[in-house]
Amino acid sequence: SDLLWRGRSNKQKLKREGSPNMSIKLRELIRNVRACKSSSEERKVVFKECALIRTSFKEKVDTGLRHRNVAKLLYIHMLGYPTHFGQMESLKLIASPKFNEKRIGYLGLMLLLDETQEVLMLVTNCLKNDLKHKNPYIVGLALCSMGNISSADIARDLSNEVIRLFRSGNPYIQKKAALCAIRIVRKVPEMVNDFVEPASSLLKTKQHSVLITGISLISEMLKLKKKVASKFRRLVPSLVRHLKNLLLAGYVSEYDVVGITDPFLQCKLIELLRILGTGSSKASEEMSDILAQVSINTEPAKNPGNAILYECVQTIMSIDAEDGLRHLAINILGRFLLHRDNNIRYVALNTLCGVIHRDTSSIQRHKNHIVDCLKDPDVSIRRRALDLIYALVTKNNVGGLVRELVNYLSVTSGDNEFKRMLTDKIVLVTEKYTPSKVWHLNTLLSLIEIAGEVTRDSVAANAVLVAGHNPELQPYTVHRLYHSLKKTMVPSEALMRLAIFSIGEYGNHLVSQQSVDEANAKRSPESKQPKFSVVSPSDVLGTIKHIISRPTCTQNVKAYVLNALVKLSTRFDATMEAAIKATIKKYTSSMSVELQQRSCEYTKLLELSNGEIKSKIVSIMPTPEKLIRKSESKIDGEEDDDEDEDEDEDEDEDEDEDEDEDEDEEDTRRKRKPRKPVKKPKKPAVRQVVSEQKVTPKPAPVAPLANLFEVDTSPAEPTPAPSQGDASNILSSIFGDSPAPSNGVANAGTTNLLQGSTPIQQTAPSPAPSQASGNSNFVIPVYNAQGVNVIFQCRSDPSKPGQYKIRAVFTCNNPTSITDFDMKVAVPPWMKKMIKPAASTTLNPGSPVYQFLQIINNQIGSKASVMKVKLDFMVNGSKQSIPPITINQFPN
Repeated sequence: SDLLWRGRSNKQKLKREGSPNMSIKLRELIRNVRACKSSSEERKVVFKECALIRTSFKEKVDTGLRHRNVAKLLYIHMLGYPTHFGQMESLKLIASPKFNEKRIGYLGLMLLLDETQEVLMLVTNCLKNDLKHKNPYIVGLALCSMGNISSADIARDLSNEVIRLFRSGNPYIQKKAALCAIRIVRKVPEMVNDFVEPASSLLKTKQHSVLITGISLISEMLKLKKKVASKFRRLVPSLVRHLKNLLLAGYVSEYDVVGITDPFLQCKLIELLRILGTGSSKASEEMSDILAQVSINTEPAKNPGNAILYECVQTIMSIDAEDGLRHLAINILGRFLLHRDNNIRYVALNTLCGVIHRDTSSIQRHKNHIVDCLKDPDVSIRRRALDLIYALVTKNNVGGLVRELVNYLSVTSGDNEFKRMLTDKIVLVTEKYTPSKVWHLNTLLSLIEIAGEVTRDSVAANAVLVAGHNPELQPYTVHRLYHSLKKTMVPSEALMRLAIFSIGEYGNHLVSQQSVDEANAKRSPESKQPKFSVVSPSDVLGTIKHIISRPTCTQNVKAYVLNALVKLSTRFDATMEAAIKATIKKYTSSMSVELQQRSCEYTKLLELSNGEIKSKIVSIMPTPEKLIRKSESKIDGEEDDDEDEDEDEDEDEDEDEDEDEDEDEEDTRRKRKPRKPVKKPKKPAVRQVVSEQKVTPKPAPVAPLANLFEVDTSPAEPTPAPSQGDASNILSSIFGDSPAPSNGVANAGTTNLLQGSTPIQQTAPSPAPSQASGNSNFVIPVYNAQGVNVIFQCRSDPSKPGQYKIRAVFTCNNPTSITDFDMKVAVPPWMKKMIKPAASTTLNPGSPVYQFLQIINNQIGSKASVMKVKLDFMVNGSKQSIPPITINQFPN
């Protein structure tokens, strides 16, 4: 009995603890991992379990626990540890006849493998067999796996099996077949036509899950190939019928969501109607009635209803709808503006910005609600509302909208970036739709008074231009700015500079009764400011002294004050000259060299006995005809602190003249950028108002070519003039030792990753470019293979030998888009290049993409003009890297 008891105890112990080669259950592994207190303990547990699993795989003994080991591997894979040794075991489980093992095997297939691995080809036969299985759940497993990791080859091989499953009477298999078909048409777009009839057949069923997947498949096919829209437009009456049934259906517990019957299917139906109705008046007419019914009968109290209404609005504004239907859509967006949810308000504003060109008059009725959105605490809503208001402004409503914007600017606080954006929009609107000069001036002065700390210098400059060109507005300008300067507790620097400048220029109007009457006549009847009155010279001088005594008064403002004081010496009577001179003389010992110099010079000027000369020197400054941007008047690369005028030129230029001008400006900017001149102290004046004077910048020395492809960038030593072959050898060292074709067309040796190692057909060499009188235009074909066509449209000027301006044209000939497109250019040391980024890195079929570049041969005549081009892009999910292409067809 003792022996029997001991044997039973040992058996129970082994069963409880397990043999040394037996791993634990998945639940115990999860418990052990969660119990770890550090990452090192976790790694120890995981590595120990991986070792046991690997040992059990090597034993090749079917203990019935293989699927449990693979399940634990999937959990370990989710933790981020390597589990590649379990890939083959997953394939073995797929071949098992047991459903529980197949389920884990297919799950491992989808998680541990991807479409780029060659081992995936081994599972093709198993997938084909399982697609024919009698068990619908096994068929569903195979379809799910194909829908997740199917490669292009597997999609081609098994597409017929998937099409056969569309005719299955089981909705479970039909919906999974539709989802798998989406993967197939994405990987093999040329098979779209094969799925037209099967996809259309899915719309005949009443099962909602099958309808949703079928509509998703049709939408994906229409996005990939728009030509099949004509085949699907015959389904519009069927789609309308389905949508009407959902709208009129009563309560169905299976599909009800907060009182709405299957809002997901309704949104999908409306989206497909939008795609089919775009560009077809007949289809638009067939769906107009049902869209109106859905828009009227859908309750917007909950998010599902709002989602359906939003899809209706998008569809109505995309198709050829009647005016009444568009008004209904705009009214729905107007109700969205009153919603409490920020997301719904943002969606409404964003949609209105996109459709404002379709029906501006209907949107105008909701402008009050749009202006109220400026008060929203969410900055994204404020910005979209500002963009929409700017688009709504016309000559008829500019006064009211600008008044609302200025009022909002006066009550808002914080977010200086948004306030600057708001002031910029107001300035643009006032310049474009100004009804009168007085209104324009009032708006600019209001901006400076309210938000002077965030306004750009161009606002003050515009105010100076308006006042300078309209002498009848000068009394009103100086009186208003003087009173604003006095009543503001902490005036901004912009207000102080503009007010002091105006007092210096037009100070004589402050002490004249006639000017006061003229200023009061220009006041707005709605103005809350008291009427202007005559100001004594002593009060003006006292206000100026109070300004310069403020701690917030900068040296720039003090320089403006000195300018204004010396001008006021001739605007006021002689009794004030002594006080003005005493104030100016205080700065003769200033620590600022600029203020000290001005003070000394102005003191000597006031001591002149010839009053006529002094009056001419300090007379009113002439007003320029227009505002000159600082980017036009900068000399030797001075930085612009207030405006970012030196932005990159538009890269989508179609006209050659615009292209040449942009490239010349880019060349000048790049030459001037390395220069760092010593900045001189700036004299007080409105910085943008300068005389129209163009300065020719001095070109900076050209640095040696910095190689893009891992080559030493040290200066190249002078070498004797090489032959054409030498130029190719030099560029070969830049890109590597592999030879490249020199005829301007890509070599035929590129390997096609999808079709094995079949060489690509080589393009014939292009003829030499023909020369013409004057500017010579010629085209160089660069590359034409794998659905990518690259040509160089070149232009040379006989007056600038060795300089070639090039527009690279990239075209996609594939049915699918080409992504991650990148072109690198290298030239030998005796040449230099300037290249702009391409307009896009994605090449869509039928839409060319442009990139501008310029090359200059500094030793034309003695050395050949040559360059190399390297192309990289993604086609059908495969990374393609084209060997360097030598281009030497440039005329010398």
